[in-house]
Amino acid sequence: MMEIKAINFDFYGTVVDWLPVWEEVTAKIVIENDLKISPKDFAIEWRSAQRQFIETKEFTLYREVIRLGLNAVCDKYVIKNKDYHEILYSKWKEIKPFPEVPETLKRIRQKCRMAVCSNSARDFMAALLAKLPIKFDAVLISDETKVNKPHPKMYELAINALAVPKENILHIASSQMDVKGATKAGLTVCWINRRKEQRLPDTPAPTFEIHTLDEVLKIIEK
Repeated sequence: MMEIKAINFDFYGTVVDWLPVWEEVTAKIVIENDLKISPKDFAIEWRSAQRQFIETKEFTLYREVIRLGLNAVCDKYVIKNKDYHEILYSKWKEIKPFPEVPETLKRIRQKCRMAVCSNSARDFMAALLAKLPIKFDAVLISDETKVNKPHPKMYELAINALAVPKENILHIASSQMDVKGATKAGLTVCWINRRKEQRLPDTPAPTFEIHTLDEVLKIIEK
């Protein structure tokens, strides 16, 4: 059994719950365009479109990734993007940590070094990190590193920043894209599968699978 000395965290979907704020914006889109889809499903499609875009690009600014993802979904439903992404940007600071996260992070801090590795913009990230009770040892943000996950360079930067052997780092990923990227980078992966998705054929099996962040305590406190 590996000795876990550090944890590298995905952020959106792992530490903070992006979905409620996105649903507020997508509810407006659905209503204004009389779409036969739920705001939740539209939001999930939007995020999925972003991931499909960044999997093929080494780097794109995060705001642009969001806009391009939305444009792709709007094209699918044959509607116009009336700058809905700008509404989302204005509400970003309303995103909150998942309920179990603050206490869980405090307990992890007692045992492990901790890094965040996220596709994000600095101002978006800063507003949300301020809501957490701990400070991370390193925060790797794509707009600053000039590389997006799942590109291997992003994980290499996180490994170097943690200053712990790769064999002792656990990466917690919320998306299957991130599971693939971290596995390819040689990290031990824990998939936080909050929506209990089916693993896709091209997604490698993670070493661990959990559904809420506090479940990771059973792994690191053994």
